[in-house]
Amino acid sequence: MTIILCKLNIIEEGYCLFSWISNIWIALVMLFVMAWVINQASDKLGDVLHVLGLKLNIPNSVRGATFDAIASSFPEFSTAMIAVIVYKEFADVGVPTIAGSGIFNILLIPMLSIFAYQGTDKLKADRSGVYRDMCFYTISILTLVATTYLGKFTPISGIILICIYAGYIITLYLQTKKYRKNLTLGEQIAATAELKHELEEEGEDEDFIDMPYSKIFTVIAISIGLLWISCDAIVQSAIVISNTFNIPTVLVSVIILAACTSIPDTLLSVKSARLGDADGAVSNAVGSNIFDICICLGFPMIIAGKEIPVSFGENIIIFGFLLLSMLTTAGLLLKKDGVSKKDASIMAIVYGLFILYVVGVSIGLIPLNFLA
Repeated sequence: MTIILCKLNIIEEGYCLFSWISNIWIALVMLFVMAWVINQASDKLGDVLHVLGLKLNIPNSVRGATFDAIASSFPEFSTAMIAVIVYKEFADVGVPTIAGSGIFNILLIPMLSIFAYQGTDKLKADRSGVYRDMCFYTISILTLVATTYLGKFTPISGIILICIYAGYIITLYLQTKKYRKNLTLGEQIAATAELKHELEEEGEDEDFIDMPYSKIFTVIAISIGLLWISCDAIVQSAIVISNTFNIPTVLVSVIILAACTSIPDTLLSVKSARLGDADGAVSNAVGSNIFDICICLGFPMIIAGKEIPVSFGENIIIFGFLLLSMLTTAGLLLKKDGVSKKDASIMAIVYGLFILYVVGVSIGLIPLNFLA
């Protein structure tokens, strides 16, 4: 909810880039226009990250958990940093937005990736990668729960979260080192040829695969900038729409806005799944959540430099859904025979339960604070 208040404060003080989006018609047009921009930027970002991962000999699951995840989580990180540095707001902005985005990422992104997968067999993800990502994600959630239970965020809790992410990166580095050691010249040539074929089918330039590092990082920077600007416009449009139709603010913050900031994650994962890269699709979704909790919440805790009060009772059910969504997706992805499109419907059901909970809270049928 506070993310909306924060955005409205920006508008009132004249800092918002899209304060001119002030009526429903402009908002609706901007939703469609910016959705197209996000689709184009995410598509280009996905291509260039594939090329970078190939150049660095990085396995798909590691690339999805790092390059894809960090790039697509840029909106969440920027929002949290601005809330702390500019508006001195954090607890109410970070928790509902990151939690709502996390539940969306871990349920709907794998579900959409499964439907986008065009292979004849069931979609199979690397089991070791699933265990790795889910383990670190569980540790991140439990750490956040413990910190919230204490009733305050502190710089120490931020350092702990960042240390968890550092451990995650070290684990990925060691796996990449092992992958490079075992990668044969024939496998590398085959991977390059396969990527060239995929890019040619999408109409990319023949020299795209040979893009120099300077151009790669330029494209990444431009794509991230476009993604952030587009998401900012969509958030502002969502606020105008919610005010026009009197939609409860809790629905906008936890569902609509969380989903809007997850658009880059969704498009990158669906693109990876459509190309047959199940590991990249799954790792991007889970890796984004680890980054969101550990960095998007941890770093601002340190920057704040003081204790930030937070209500455990108001967040306990959301944390419960975070754990439930993680267990649901992990259980399906770890099936030996792979995940079918029918299995994906289970993820949709769990997300539907989360939406029912939020609606129940917004209309007063369910108390927000269970411990009050």
